[in-house]
Amino acid sequence: PKRDLPSHARTAVIAMTIAQRLVECGRLDAAARLRAYAGDVLVLRGLPSALELCRVFKSLRRGTDFDCDASETAFEERERLCRAFERDDGVARLFRGIFDEAGMDGTSTYWDRPRLRVQQSGSGVDDVSNSKLFGTGKYSSTLPPHRDTWASNTMQQLNWWMPLDAIDEGRTMCFFPDLFDRPVPNTSRGWDFEELRSKRREGLPYPQLPELDRDAIDRDKGMAELLSPSRARPLLVDPGDVVIFSGAHLHSSVVNTTGKTRYSCEIRSVDAGDLREGAGAPNVDGEACRVPLHWFSNVDTNEKLGPL
Repeated sequence: PKRDLPSHARTAVIAMTIAQRLVECGRLDAAARLRAYAGDVLVLRGLPSALELCRVFKSLRRGTDFDCDASETAFEERERLCRAFERDDGVARLFRGIFDEAGMDGTSTYWDRPRLRVQQSGSGVDDVSNSKLFGTGKYSSTLPPHRDTWASNTMQQLNWWMPLDAIDEGRTMCFFPDLFDRPVPNTSRGWDFEELRSKRREGLPYPQLPELDRDAIDRDKGMAELLSPSRARPLLVDPGDVVIFSGAHLHSSVVNTTGKTRYSCEIRSVDAGDLREGAGAPNVDGEACRVPLHWFSNVDTNEKLGPL
């Protein structure tokens, strides 16, 4: 269901220009979160824990080489590296360090789990219509345009993204800033997380996440133009930089044809105070039937987030 901001939060958001630019940020305090909800893409430069995470990743990757066409590598090799990274206790501690260095309050901050993306050249775009692929959706590498909030329905969700090695315009992620506050045809109305879980248990295909409604977009030339690659804005930052943006941003992976692999990681957070007060990004087109707050656990206690 769509949820409007209360008047005080809505005024704060509307008063800001949705500039869709990369904004230097020292701490992710309440004012910075409001900027992110309004569409700014924030960056914290050279965090010590993020730099150390890059070094830890290189150690985990030692002996594996993915700088070849995706057709030359078995999926299981990529899956093995993702599992090792995401289950490593040291990785978890460093993500907590990143949150601490960003000034996050562990009592009110909830997060999901770290994810590693290994995007090889020539891998094409993931078929997100079939959750049986890509490790039941856990190890995606090249995602098509989407808003995370089409699935989470949580307008306070912030995405934390960082490269673990050098990136360039041909192997990174990108935003569609013209569409942050504009409805985009999508399939969220018919998508149900509980149905996804059920189909996974049965070994049956189901969309991994809500997608663009391609039929509706094909009938709207203006929308098709706004979704063209020429309107996307690639993200360029250095290893050790952490980018924070609203899950309501329309974003995707840049299709990698560079001959080199992109290594990046991410995690998502929700501030319970913002959730309680209704301060968050605008919901312009999300219509999923659930709000799965239980995806997020408290940074300090690991207690699941529930309705407030």
